[in-house]
Amino acid sequence: VAVRPAWVRVRAADGSVIYEGIMEAGDRWVVPQTEQPPVLRVGESSAIYFAVNGQHYGPAGSKGTVTKDLSLSQDNLTTAYAVATLEQHQELARTVAELSQQPDN
Repeated sequence: VAVRPAWVRVRAADGSVIYEGIMEAGDRWVVPQTEQPPVLRVGESSAIYFAVNGQHYGPAGSKGTVTKDLSLSQDNLTTAYAVATLEQHQELARTVAELSQQPDN
């Protein structure tokens, strides 16, 4: 889930690019279930959070930093990152509120 614009690239285990682009605030990308988890590279780490089983984790890193070679397995994300509470992560709270008002939710 993006809370601000961020360039994102996701590679499959074989190295092929399965997603690349600028995610804007409110954009979501669902990680495909594969035998080997894909890996993430993001250019604005503080703009990207991970939604896992109804909870948000993250952000991917500090403001202005690049995160690379991050395994997008559920186990890795829930172990490597703390739950991001909406009270402490205001941009995430705003984005989640806006997403919850969209018709497909």
